[in-house]
Amino acid sequence: MKRAFLCILAFFPLLIYAQDTIKKRPAPKFLPLNYEEDYRYLSNKELRTGLWAKLKYIPLWKNGYITIGGEIRPRGEFRQHLKYGKGNEDQGFDWQQRSRLWADIHILTNLRVFGEVQSGTTYELDYNPSLTDYNPGELHQAFAEYTVNLGAGSKVYFRAGRQEILFNKARLFDVRQPPNNRHSFDAGRIGVKLGAWNFGVIGGEEVQDKAGYFNDPSNKNLKFGAAHVSLKLGGVLPNSTAELLYIYTDKKGAANALYNGTRNTLSARIGGVEGGWNYDVELVGQTGKSNAGKQIHAWYVATESAYTFKAKWKPFVGTRIDIASGDKDSTDNKSNSYDYLWSKGMSWVPDLGYTNIAAVGPIFGCKPTAKLSIDFTVQELWRTSREDGIYAMSGIQIRSASAGTSSVIGTRCVAKAEYQLNPFLLFGAYMNETFKGEYLKQAGSSQNMVYAHLYSVFRF
Repeated sequence: MKRAFLCILAFFPLLIYAQDTIKKRPAPKFLPLNYEEDYRYLSNKELRTGLWAKLKYIPLWKNGYITIGGEIRPRGEFRQHLKYGKGNEDQGFDWQQRSRLWADIHILTNLRVFGEVQSGTTYELDYNPSLTDYNPGELHQAFAEYTVNLGAGSKVYFRAGRQEILFNKARLFDVRQPPNNRHSFDAGRIGVKLGAWNFGVIGGEEVQDKAGYFNDPSNKNLKFGAAHVSLKLGGVLPNSTAELLYIYTDKKGAANALYNGTRNTLSARIGGVEGGWNYDVELVGQTGKSNAGKQIHAWYVATESAYTFKAKWKPFVGTRIDIASGDKDSTDNKSNSYDYLWSKGMSWVPDLGYTNIAAVGPIFGCKPTAKLSIDFTVQELWRTSREDGIYAMSGIQIRSASAGTSSVIGTRCVAKAEYQLNPFLLFGAYMNETFKGEYLKQAGSSQNMVYAHLYSVFRF
């Protein structure tokens, strides 16, 4: 029965695409945050033809309408030594599927309610799946938003409820796209857009993942407040943005007690696309006090830049650097281990978190056709401090400081290819192998980590 259902889903995007033939309507453009998509232009009846357009604008009354959207992402995975050969490890093949369905109800021109349900399931794992892999049913988003238009493209909005939060390169706030279950927060938010300026404040609690159906509560052990300001620069950098982001966190009950305590995180970032260059630089500093009484002094530096050539296949080459501090001395009254909060992973597999990691290497790829893109990344991995260990994205330490004297963790090689069949349906393949370095060899029971998956993503 399940296989028959999946076969029907496979034909659904083709049906939608076949009906979406009108030429004068803008091509569908799906955003990382689905609640930011704007379909008011479909109030024009002449553009509202085909199944997709009719789902995106369902008239209610004057200035009132509903937008329906969704996503289905099945994928087959191959896992081998995600903990580099230590402890219980899933081996071999498994199957995952993420399904999302949302509705954006515009009650008035300036008042709307957004709701989303999400299901993430996984099968054939050797051990109990993590909560990022398996959460069969949850109320993922549910918020109300009121907007005051200030004219000339400026506005202020007030939002309250369960919502996803994403900033720039997702190095501090991320929606957790690669894992099977995306992440949200129970929060209040005020945002202001004034010309080239964007600023605002956010505060609340993260949503705690729980296996089951519609039982994910607010995490009372992780409270946060944030403020941000960004400016589109113009002038000599017309396509670049500068941004400051401050986050205060009060954390208890973390998977690793190392991260419990109050922490101030300040990020300064600049990035954009200028000519053939695509660049992004971010500097992050952290202070605070751990629940163990240690003073926190930690940092993180990230850069990603690439140049795209004007050749037929649009080849690009660049570098990616991620360096985060680790603890310098476990016996003193300071903690230098960087807490990456809700950052996206360095790769699609959550094998290593950012704490005490230096990852440096080239990125390159090409776009052989308008629909096909191919990317490669190679990174050398070191421990920033030999007095600290290495950690998984969950925060759990997977090797201790004393496991070896070397700083060299290994070499990560990643390849990814994606084919966009049509605006609604994408196919992809991903491969990641991390070759063990001297530190992992010294730690014993070490193996190369191998992870691969084939996936498709259907959005409407």
